[in-house]
Amino acid sequence: MVGELLESMHSNEKAMVTSTTGNGFMGDSSSSEGTPLRTMVRNAVREVESRIILETLARHQWNRRRTAEALNISYRSLMYKMKYCKLRNADLSGNPEANQ
Repeated sequence: MVGELLESMHSNEKAMVTSTTGNGFMGDSSSSEGTPLRTMVRNAVREVESRIILETLARHQWNRRRTAEALNISYRSLMYKMKYCKLRNADLSGNPEANQ
């Protein structure tokens, strides 16, 4: 399951790079409107990673320990990723900790 999600994330990144650079060549920045490619890729990765983490958290009733195990990462890594993706203090539906 995690392998499929990571593979999906990789293909989404490739699609994002191809669609934002016009013809798929990294040197073509005519359609990027001045946004550096690195920034676009980081934003795409953050978005995909957020979605994967949210789906996994929902599947495990927001139990972060079980979520980290399901994603095959340490609990600490999950916490850092949640902070990076701005998910830790987010007021998200289905998050029982959002009311704290």
